[in-house]
Amino acid sequence: MYHFVWGPMRAKPCLIGDAAQRLETLIRETAATLALQLGEVQILPDRVYVAVAAPPTLSPHRIVCRFKAYSSRCLRHEFQEMTKIPTLWTRAYVVRAGEHYRPEQVMEVYETSLPPRRRAGRPRVNR
Repeated sequence: MYHFVWGPMRAKPCLIGDAAQRLETLIRETAATLALQLGEVQILPDRVYVAVAAPPTLSPHRIVCRFKAYSSRCLRHEFQEMTKIPTLWTRAYVVRAGEHYRPEQVMEVYETSLPPRRRAGRPRVNR
């Protein structure tokens, strides 16, 4: 069992309402095309958690790339507000393998792996 967590660019909380429902549908479609057994799916406003059982012929990197590529293409086409950011998903993701992980544990690892965010606004010039 693989546990994946990834988020949108700039940690923008854009995964709400219809977009979140559509994303879950897209994840289920992708899992079906890859012949994955989909476990739990959690869509929060600023991150996605997916648990899947996969055959050994598919690498975790290939699985997450397919989830992200297909969902990004569809969501950016259907929801115009998602085209305001340069790309929907960041390159970063966390994957853990094993049956004993809970979603909260994997999301905590993702949170600690993110670089610190700078404050909003223009940087101050020291004079």
